[in-house]
Amino acid sequence: MVASRLRRLALSAVVMAMSSTLVVGCNTVGGGQAKVQSVELTGAAQPLSSADLQTFEDELFRQLNVSANQRRDFRILDTANVENGTYILYALPNNDALAFAQRGKNGRVVIREARWTFAVTDDNSDPVVVKAVPPGNAANPKYGILAGRVYNPYIESIEVNYRDGKKMRQDVTHTRGFIFVRKAFDTRFVQVRGYGMNGNPYWSIDTR
Repeated sequence: MVASRLRRLALSAVVMAMSSTLVVGCNTVGGGQAKVQSVELTGAAQPLSSADLQTFEDELFRQLNVSANQRRDFRILDTANVENGTYILYALPNNDALAFAQRGKNGRVVIREARWTFAVTDDNSDPVVVKAVPPGNAANPKYGILAGRVYNPYIESIEVNYRDGKKMRQDVTHTRGFIFVRKAFDTRFVQVRGYGMNGNPYWSIDTR
């Protein structure tokens, strides 16, 4: 009987060891697959196509827990592509923001940053609000981004003056927003100007 009990105990130990091995194996495989997918998407990341924007919206709504009422007012105002993804300026009631998303070769859309918010000082008087994201950011460290929303109807274009002398200008008549992207350039030290219908400076701010 003692021998029989010992055999049963040994068999139970073997079964438990096998079960533990199977569980560990499953966890390892799962973790490995997730890591490979992440590396693949990052290494082969691409800009979003127009067909990906609906997927982007759905994922954004899920991450931000956007209500049904707010979803009806959601609008994509402007986009800017770089070689490894797309910056997306969007409008939500009291939650205008900038996002960064990437598309993998398998068609999967991943939002690296869902909500870079703008610096609003006064909802009733700010003609333009901006967000400066320096290079080294977690979402896409290669680039510095300057984005903004234009609320004053008389401003038709935005000009950015960088400290190295480079100027960039964008018409905002229809988008009512702008996205400027520069590789490895700190966008926190620039001057932003808004020009009215007559071409004269209407508004300016220093992002420092």
